[in-house]
Amino acid sequence: MPYIAQSFIDDLPNQIDIVDLIRKRLPLKKSGSDYRAPCPFHGGKNSNFAVNAHKQFYHCFKCGESGGAISFIQKFDNLNFVEAIETIASEYGLAIEYDSKSKPVDPRLESYRNLSKKVGEFYSAQLRNSPAKEKAVSYAKARGISGEIAKRFELGFASPGNKDLMLNFENSEQDLADLKTLGLIKEGQYGDYDFFRDRLIFPIHNTKGNIIAFGGRAFDKDAKAKYLNSSESAIFSKSRELYGLHHARKYSRAIDYILVVEGYMDVVALHQAGITKVVATLGTATSTEHLLILMRTTNVVVFCFDGDEAGRSAAWKALKITLPLTKVGITFKFLFLPDDEDPDSLVKQESAKVFEERIGKAQPLSKFLFDHIKSKVDFDTIEGKTQFLERISVLIKSVNYEVYQQQLIEGVAQIVGQSIDQVRVIFDQETPQSQERPSVYFDEASYEDRPENDLNDFSEHSDFESTLVVKPNNMKVLMSKMITLMLNYPMLADSTTEIRVRSIESSQVLLELIRSAQIDENITQSELIKPFQNKQGVFKRLNELCALEPFLSEVQAREEFLSILNSIERQEKGQKIKASIHHAHTLEEQQEIVQGILKSKRKS
Repeated sequence: MPYIAQSFIDDLPNQIDIVDLIRKRLPLKKSGSDYRAPCPFHGGKNSNFAVNAHKQFYHCFKCGESGGAISFIQKFDNLNFVEAIETIASEYGLAIEYDSKSKPVDPRLESYRNLSKKVGEFYSAQLRNSPAKEKAVSYAKARGISGEIAKRFELGFASPGNKDLMLNFENSEQDLADLKTLGLIKEGQYGDYDFFRDRLIFPIHNTKGNIIAFGGRAFDKDAKAKYLNSSESAIFSKSRELYGLHHARKYSRAIDYILVVEGYMDVVALHQAGITKVVATLGTATSTEHLLILMRTTNVVVFCFDGDEAGRSAAWKALKITLPLTKVGITFKFLFLPDDEDPDSLVKQESAKVFEERIGKAQPLSKFLFDHIKSKVDFDTIEGKTQFLERISVLIKSVNYEVYQQQLIEGVAQIVGQSIDQVRVIFDQETPQSQERPSVYFDEASYEDRPENDLNDFSEHSDFESTLVVKPNNMKVLMSKMITLMLNYPMLADSTTEIRVRSIESSQVLLELIRSAQIDENITQSELIKPFQNKQGVFKRLNELCALEPFLSEVQAREEFLSILNSIERQEKGQKIKASIHHAHTLEEQQEIVQGILKSKRKS
């Protein structure tokens, strides 16, 4: 996106009236030379908030918040700097001036967004008018979704027909082509068809409120995929978007925290209950990009997970990526719900007030960190405490915020009953676990009959970046990378990839994963690895690889996967050439093989 010209930013206060701008959002009353109102930022009842028309400036005499028009819109509307300028310009009908030296916006992006808006309108109309709408309406009512909330989130309905969306846009070849690009129309063996069919539709908005993608919820409990997302595209990346962030900013007076939940319905249900400071990731684990966006929005991020093993595992992944990002003024917390409950069901049972009390009592990151690692060792023994120190030292070393790192070290000292200096000495030592990179590979034969207690290739603190770059020329390492990517991004599977992988030696596990993923690109990790349950060692290893989260966009994951595949194919080709040279009986035969290789290289 091009930069807004500095001259336009500097001149913006001269083209607007800050009193008029703020009056649209607050009930200002004239008081002398100023305009007064209760402060929207600290929530007081007295009129401490003053706006000066002459200086184009606001100031709260109680909490000290002050600034100009852009600053006010940023804080009040919960927008970033550019979004605030665009909002003001839109309200006053001003044409934003961009820096002519910057790269122009790709016109296709605006075209994709406009088309997505039309698609959203089509699905909304289907929810009102389709002859098959009754199941969608009944489902929404059963889940307690009011008409107001359905309208707020622009919910829609994809009817059971295979080509209803296509027929709506059949008069425009360009629209049909773009719908394929956006993944809303798919190419099948028997022709093109609508991607979403017989589902409640959740439009996915970016922070500006533009529709950029869609999610669909099946009505049938036995459906293979309960939720589907439209494909990643030039305007949509799962690792960079959060469902409900636009609505949280729009419908929350002040965002003193953000609750991160797991599903669309959780966001919608909490809004229905009056809890609006909530977002959901889009079928992926929380990414670094997600956290950076949240940290620009609020100072307190609360992760909400089910209290079962899967929920705690997901929470642990989230914790590991938060540690390097902690900084002054930012707090991360973890809320675990009772067994068999989610935010949707729980808020209906116990009221919004009680649920908000749960949010207020969420565990600080430090408590979850200490408790989780303690639960993984026999803490009552010297050996267990040693393992505790080794595991936690690696994680605490990843913290870049020095004050917080010091506090964590002091917390560890209290837990193990040693002085801070003693713990520092241990942390400064290179323990065997932190010295050695774990050996990362996948070898079906070596894992098939391997004992449970001998599977130590991965430690608790392993991650995709640190563990997979171990032996770049090792074929097993490369195969593990590909399996990890396939487990996290099943949409990478296609028939071309299957053909290429089929020709690689010792690739049966990856091949089976690809075949399963082709049947359903939204298949879950547990469903992907389920066929291997009878192979204990393989199943154990796949579970370990599931725990690795690459944190890549779909485009980046595809590039990485194909790059590794190319590397494996080159290595296998090289090995075959070496073998043929080795088996040549005479020097002339060897020279002939080498000449053939050189000749083929010149042609390529």
